[in-house]
Amino acid sequence: GRPCERIDVVLPIVHGTYGEDGCLQGLLELSGHPYVGSGVLGSALGMDKVVQKQLLAQAGIPVVPFVAFGPAEWTAGRKAVTEQIGRDLGYPCFVKPASLGSSVGVSKAHHVRELGEAVALALSFDAKVIVEKAVPKAREIECAVLGGPEPKASVLGEIVPSNEFYDYAAKYLDGRSRTIVPADLPRTLTDRIRGYAVQTFTALSGEGMARVDCFVSPESLDIVVNEINTLPGFTSISMYPKL
Repeated sequence: GRPCERIDVVLPIVHGTYGEDGCLQGLLELSGHPYVGSGVLGSALGMDKVVQKQLLAQAGIPVVPFVAFGPAEWTAGRKAVTEQIGRDLGYPCFVKPASLGSSVGVSKAHHVRELGEAVALALSFDAKVIVEKAVPKAREIECAVLGGPEPKASVLGEIVPSNEFYDYAAKYLDGRSRTIVPADLPRTLTDRIRGYAVQTFTALSGEGMARVDCFVSPESLDIVVNEINTLPGFTSISMYPKL
């Protein structure tokens, strides 16, 4: 066959499993091809919401309270896990696959009767589940980060979802969610969020670019970091290029 043309640099714009979780990055490392974005470790941490939150909390970055478990724990100790969720998180809460993106498999459990079905859905996508405390009436604020050893934070943007939360349909299907850039926030709050975005990027071994998503409580103005996305979208509705 025809010889391959020389590859100068790879843009690994393959979302989700195997594309942004460190697998493709590892292949590129083995093959010796330079590529854009986070490396193996940073990509893996960006996908695993549980380890990610543990590291952020250790670094002093605020995150929502959460409970994580696998199918064996759920099968053998469902009552104990359910009691822990009710005691430590309360309802409503969000139930998510630990290592998936685009809100696939995510449910909002409004009471304990919805928990079992939500966990079953999450476990159909992943071998680990994370359940997070809901932030009432949270404003979803996003910040783009760009750079290497000295990353820079962008202005902030706000997502106003069309559904109860920013689920897959609200992101990609119904076209009614709104983005506000720059977000209407006090300067001091903006500076704190931008600071958390850079700290998150650094703590999770980010490289090149990433989007850091935060929640802001409308009354107390408390901030929590929700997650980092090491391969932010570049569709017509995506926040990163707007920021």
